[in-house]
Amino acid sequence: MEIIHSDKIITVIRRGLNLIDKRLTEHGVKVMLVLQDMLNADGCRDMELKKTLSLLALLHDIGAYRTEEIDDLVKFEIGNVWQHSIYGYLFLREFTPLGDWAEVVLYHHADCSIVAKRPKAIRRYAQMLHVADRAVVWHDEVKGSGSQLENHFQRRLGTAFSPDALNLWRQCQQSGTFDKLDDPAYLDGALSCCCLSDEEARDYLAMVIHAIDFRSRDTVTHTMGVMEIGLRLAQHMGFDEAMCQKVYYGAMLHDLGKIGTPVSVLEKPGRLTPEETAVMQHHVVLSGQIIDGCVEETVAHIALRHHEKLDGSGYPLGLTEEELTLPERLLTTADIVSALCMSRSYKEAFSKERCLSILHDMLDRGQLDSRVVSVMETFFDEIMTQADLMCRPLRETYERISAEYQTILEQYT
Repeated sequence: MEIIHSDKIITVIRRGLNLIDKRLTEHGVKVMLVLQDMLNADGCRDMELKKTLSLLALLHDIGAYRTEEIDDLVKFEIGNVWQHSIYGYLFLREFTPLGDWAEVVLYHHADCSIVAKRPKAIRRYAQMLHVADRAVVWHDEVKGSGSQLENHFQRRLGTAFSPDALNLWRQCQQSGTFDKLDDPAYLDGALSCCCLSDEEARDYLAMVIHAIDFRSRDTVTHTMGVMEIGLRLAQHMGFDEAMCQKVYYGAMLHDLGKIGTPVSVLEKPGRLTPEETAVMQHHVVLSGQIIDGCVEETVAHIALRHHEKLDGSGYPLGLTEEELTLPERLLTTADIVSALCMSRSYKEAFSKERCLSILHDMLDRGQLDSRVVSVMETFFDEIMTQADLMCRPLRETYERISAEYQTILEQYT
């Protein structure tokens, strides 16, 4: 059973990245296009290398989702942007097949003198990515001409930018790369070399999901928790294997739109204002925009209806009992339990007793399905033990990344 085809994963990633900040819309794709043209100018015929570097270009600012250095990223003369570079490097190294190549992202804003002692390939491609990134910012934000950009590059030749990388850029400039950035057809074409295997597709999809939850220690295991709780509930309720998988993937995708929700709202301590609540609730709409046409319809509905309630009080559609399937109702409960049973910036983790009490209160108000709540109550200890077991490695990875992040940050700042 195909939940989401591997060739749709890049589309999902592209749409998600475009929601981080409107100033970065298509930024990764444009940097990818420039880098590919630089590789072509260099005579690169290694399609696997071109694919790897293209994916690095597409994802090079993934760390900005967590650190929110975007104000600096869209300036041509940038300040200290090590935070998102370090986090992006660690994240890509840990959660994608890019492995050691992720170090290119670590140094994609570094002066050529800083990378002088790194392996030749890392040094060279980091500088090429650096030039490609700045060329796109110049085009989109500064809105200067190609000749003006050349003057800026020339002034920092040998300090910020290597002669080799700038020479390749000049060849691209002569062949019209700068003008291609205004043509959607060229941007779509740049993605054609990013064909993923089924295994790679799963890895990259998981990476995007983790990027959302890894924004803070409080939320690091939320989606994984919903996935495990939802799957166990589905199994105990006698769903067949196909539907269990649909619930699992629906849970995986359910908060995807939070990539477009400001961290100030996601992690605000205390009660949200009505305006902030509206922004938070909009994440479901954003999720729909990201997965539209990319995911099997039943899975999409499970993912996008996890805040609907049987009495019509949920969002974003205000659906009622007659309009919500059992798998959709199940994921609503799984999401609530995951949120209740872990700490957040605004609350401590709730006990089993308090969690079940809240579920029963919602049941009494006609908001939840009694069959799902009954199964959750009956198998609570087993389900939560299994969920905790599955989430533990992710928590340990988060702590390891956080520690390494601080070590590298102290080295370069």
